[in-house]
Amino acid sequence: MYMTIRDELIAQGRADGMAKGMAKGIAQMLARLLDTRGLALTDELRQRIARCKDEAVLQRWFDRAVTAATLAEVFDD
Repeated sequence: MYMTIRDELIAQGRADGMAKGMAKGIAQMLARLLDTRGLALTDELRQRIARCKDEAVLQRWFDRAVTAATLAEVFDD
């Protein structure tokens, strides 16, 4: 079927919203994981996590956070 420009814009808006929601969820779980593991986040790092919209970066940080002994191991690239 043919999509109208309106339909395309709505679909793009939904996709963008889902991506933002996914990034926000990963960011929240990352902060929770670090807190639970006793790796105290600074306000600066909390803001860095919250501002990050790149899902791949958030996933990389999360994966590192599972075994990291320090915050530097999570965030230093």
